Amino acid sequence: MIRWTPPPSNWVKINFDDSVQNKAAAGGFVLRSNDGKPLVSAAFNSGTANVPLAEALTLRNNLLCAKEKGVLKVEVEGDSKLIIDIVNGVCDLPWRLLKVVQDIKLLSCHFESIRFKHVFREANFVANALANLGHRVQISRLWVECVPPEASLAIAFDSVNSRCRRGTSI
Repeated sequence: MIRWTPPPSNWVKINFDDSVQNKAAAGGFVLRSNDGKPLVSAAFNSGTANVPLAEALTLRNNLLCAKEKGVLKVEVEGDSKLIIDIVNGVCDLPWRLLKVVQDIKLLSCHFESIRFKHVFREANFVANALANLGHRVQISRLWVECVPPEASLAIAFDSVNSRCRRGTSI
């Protein structure tokens, strides 16, 4: 059974995701406190990109946001195992992602503590909803201390700490 879990006390959790439809990429992320409440959420259109590049760009964007908000301890979760493994140094870095991953590693140095973790899509529903919304926005959208209506069902699902099986969608 899979579920979203809150970060430890005094940490912020970032969930990020990306979506590519007909070569058009969009991303989304949410920063949440240890009580599960959103601090910041975002949806944006990334232009044309392949899936790994789009995921890496979204990861970079959420780290920039966390840095600007003064977050010190961050737990980052994404459902792109490739990107998480690359950032954790578990697999080789494709040359196409070199610059973006260098940016991610540089940004990581600005936090007191940071860890990157792969999660299944079912523990990443809010970020997934935000990434899908990114296809429908013309400019980047940022919400402070809330999520847009398109992600409200996903945040409610997480807040009741619901568990689900692989393959579940909401």
